[in-house]
Amino acid sequence: MVYLFVAAGFAAAIGALSLYKARQASANVAGLLGVETSTTALLHELHQNATAAAGPGAYRERVEVEGVVVAGPGGLLTSEISKTECVWHQHRVTRHYEHVRRDDEGRRRVEKRKEKVANNRSRDAFVVRDDHGEVVVVPTHNVQQARKTVSEFRPEAQGNAGTQLSLGSFSLSLPAADRGGTVGYQYDEWVLTPGTRVFVSGEAVDRDGRLEIRAPQDDRILITTRSEDEVLDDKGQEAKMSGLTGYGLLALAVALAVAGVVVGIVR
Repeated sequence: MVYLFVAAGFAAAIGALSLYKARQASANVAGLLGVETSTTALLHELHQNATAAAGPGAYRERVEVEGVVVAGPGGLLTSEISKTECVWHQHRVTRHYEHVRRDDEGRRRVEKRKEKVANNRSRDAFVVRDDHGEVVVVPTHNVQQARKTVSEFRPEAQGNAGTQLSLGSFSLSLPAADRGGTVGYQYDEWVLTPGTRVFVSGEAVDRDGRLEIRAPQDDRILITTRSEDEVLDDKGQEAKMSGLTGYGLLALAVALAVAGVVVGIVR
């Protein structure tokens, strides 16, 4: 009987989490639909009008733009591992290792685990250009669906007591004490190269007289190589599937709880 109530509680918790994700996805859809995609020329016009009317720093508005990326004020970047010229890059190194533990009866069990030992991305501003002009974008979060340039797993060499990881020109030092049971390391890298078309949803702000698109104060900036329609379709499907899963699990939780009560009565 008790196990039925435990299972009901577990199903209810997962169901509630699924419904929360569904609401988040629906809110994202509503947010995107509520903002019309602007041209860069219109953004600059609105910025100039707000500055003229209220002074520097007054302009702040939720916006969406589409265009191709080009080098920012600081020029092109070079990715850490593949040395690809780009406007944004991210690399991640994941350690795969074996964790040995013993159960209550003293039996030895080996569990395969993994942990991130490096996860870095560039934060330099780049420019989005459309048919009407260009605007500076500050990537404070990851670029979605960026091109993957590196995906390589390297086993740990037997008897290797060193603490230096390397792939190409990339290197990373790790404490030797943290490497027991290491199986190997997975190297991944993503880049956003000049000329790639992106969709950006963020907040246009005045920064020292310059117009920039940044992350909203209460949200993340969305930078993706997908179109707005593709993003909306994806979020709509996510909201639908999460909602169906959530309601289904809540119904299961009720059924399990009722079964638990019936079993208790019968006993």
